[in-house]
Amino acid sequence: MVILALCSESALGGAPGTRLAPQQSQIVRDLQAIRKGNKVVLTWSQPRTFTNAQSSLGHAVTRICRNTSGAVSTALSSATACVQSVAEVDPQGTAGAVATVVRKNRSEIMVRFTDTLSQEPDAPDPLQFAVYTVEVRDDKGRRLGLSNSVSVPLAPTSSARGLHSQLDTRGVYLIWEDEIESRPSSLQFDYRVYRGERGSSQRLAIPYWRALVHTRDGDRWTGVDTNIEWEKTYLYWVTPVTRVYSQSGQLLGEIEGDDSAPIEVVTHDVFPPAVPERLLAMVSELPGKKFVDLLWAPNIEKDLAGYYIYRRQADGQIARLNSAPITMLSFQDTDVAAGAKYSYSISAVDTRGNESAKSSEVAVGLP
Repeated sequence: MVILALCSESALGGAPGTRLAPQQSQIVRDLQAIRKGNKVVLTWSQPRTFTNAQSSLGHAVTRICRNTSGAVSTALSSATACVQSVAEVDPQGTAGAVATVVRKNRSEIMVRFTDTLSQEPDAPDPLQFAVYTVEVRDDKGRRLGLSNSVSVPLAPTSSARGLHSQLDTRGVYLIWEDEIESRPSSLQFDYRVYRGERGSSQRLAIPYWRALVHTRDGDRWTGVDTNIEWEKTYLYWVTPVTRVYSQSGQLLGEIEGDDSAPIEVVTHDVFPPAVPERLLAMVSELPGKKFVDLLWAPNIEKDLAGYYIYRRQADGQIARLNSAPITMLSFQDTDVAAGAKYSYSISAVDTRGNESAKSSEVAVGLP
């Protein structure tokens, strides 16, 4: 069965983790988490230096904490302590795990840390969540504060296998297969299609027409990008998306899987227009003059340049009557002789010189 629908997705690199209620006495209040594949990127801001009532504490160590919860609502009860320490970082020093300071000012720094999950999550319960907090401690191990809590789903993601493309007059067809075996009712699997141009670092999530075919070996997906320009070089990526729903149907979270390897598509237009239709030939006469009028239905291609007119007399060779395409939907052949029989056909040509096949011949005889 083939399901056809228009899909348009946002260009986000991954859905942010759910942010939970803040705790009191927080030094870090803006912890955020984004999961993509088995990587979870955490960002937060914290003071450059820490002080207490007695003295300046200088550099402090930040502990990244992770807990596993069966539901987001239960995370609050476990957010008062660091249940499982993933890593410890000293953003201003060299000790501990690697973290990146992405912004600095006189009083505050912003820190980025990437947590690698042990494997692509495949929890028995698809509604499992990883709940993160960061805990700041001084150089004597005394706790200075715990951040707000954020969570990301631990649901599995798919992948786009065997991505390849085909090109025709309607656009670029992208074809891939997925490897999803188990499809719990709480999970919805989908894909985003990203497109970029050669020489540009920018890539955009694009709207595309999609089709899904269920086969014995798995599902085969087709995404069609109809908004292309000819004679360009595009790069395409396909990114799996998993949406997690509660038993009541509420969207709990959305995560992206790893991008497919990019493929390059050159939109070289080698496709001729459609064959013109409904050609009519009528013999007309004025005093001392005979001619043949031709009429036909218009082609609808956006890059149409015009039409060529062909004529064949009796059993002779076919010849083209106009040297350049004409844009009108009529033609008058005045170079005819009384008593002769002619057969006419026409073709359509686009701006790149691609010419259609000739239409069926229409024969006329002059009295």
